Amino acid sequence: MSGEYAAAHSVDANDRKGFETSLYQGTWYAPRWKEVRKCVMKRESRYRYSARNKKSSAQGAYQFLDNKWRDSLVWMMIDESKKTNDGLISDAKALRTTPIAQWNRYWQDRAFYTAWQHGKGKSHWYHHGIKCF
Repeated sequence: MSGEYAAAHSVDANDRKGFETSLYQGTWYAPRWKEVRKCVMKRESRYRYSARNKKSSAQGAYQFLDNKWRDSLVWMMIDESKKTNDGLISDAKALRTTPIAQWNRYWQDRAFYTAWQHGKGKSHWYHHGIKCF
């Protein structure tokens, strides 16, 4: 069992309240982005993994547009799982039918780092006065 598999299935993964150190430590993770992630979470959802936007399909701690991002994020995470052999391919596939706001802490944090891609994806959060980076 990989460390990522253990993290995704841990008791902590089901705690979806507040800011904590990311359980995801895979390919896209880097400690230097902790403060950026914290800032994005605060501004987007006030650290609530179950957050849902009333005016759009944005959901979760990072307010991904569920109707546009869910499938793309899952494909990107499956690609990483194939490369790292972390044992999470079937778990990731199951997320296709689950609204992002229902994903556990591990998967939402993994989605953030996957979209962030060491800063290359920062434009996804560069709006509405969010100045985290």
